[in-house]
Amino acid sequence: MFSPYISKIIAIAVVVIVVYILVKVLTKLVNLILKGVEPSYTVRVVESIKIGLYVMAAIMVAAILAPETQVFVGLLFLIGLALMFMFIDVLRNLGSEFYIRSKGIVRRGEWIEVDGVSIRVIDFDAVGILGETQKLEKVFIPYTKLLNSITINRVTPFGLLVRIFVDIPQTYGIDSARNSMIEALKIVEEDLATEPDVTYIGSKGGILNFVAEFHIINYRKLTKILSVIEKEIKNRIPEAVIRI
Repeated sequence: MFSPYISKIIAIAVVVIVVYILVKVLTKLVNLILKGVEPSYTVRVVESIKIGLYVMAAIMVAAILAPETQVFVGLLFLIGLALMFMFIDVLRNLGSEFYIRSKGIVRRGEWIEVDGVSIRVIDFDAVGILGETQKLEKVFIPYTKLLNSITINRVTPFGLLVRIFVDIPQTYGIDSARNSMIEALKIVEEDLATEPDVTYIGSKGGILNFVAEFHIINYRKLTKILSVIEKEIKNRIPEAVIRI
């Protein structure tokens, strides 16, 4: 008469043991994958995994104890599908955040370029990145946006890669305009990690188009350095249009 109860107790014990082992293994695995990431995020991921496993264990125990197991499991399956569709965007964003953090694609303080906009990463939120532009405008980028867009991390081993575009009237001539830009960039030479590269990329409507690339040693001085460069180019070529 006790055999049905004994089998259920054994099944529940197996579920508890398996879940306990999974919690231990996945906790170590997550800590290994997210090594170097801020502890607060790692703790949040571990706690989320634990809650998910505990909920799953509770459902399995309830299914074992339920008199009509198949009906109970069927209902739970339908509820689970409904919840998944309701929170699919949240789940997708959590997965994107985990991938970005585990791969170290973006770190706090780095400059990134998303859809052509340069942004300095200020902090990581639960659903996205908080940042600011060179004009100190506040920006929020969801993690899914980073994975669905071409994201360029502009911090290299040489420093922060900066790219500016300059439009100059064709009357100045290609060589003269290029030399003027090189002379303007020499003003900030001590703040640069590499020799600036000025390239002529074409002309349109009587305007010469140039792009200048260089590495800044200290990214915190970016705004000041760009202001100095813009002023120096304008001093030499007043009609120049600088696009950063």
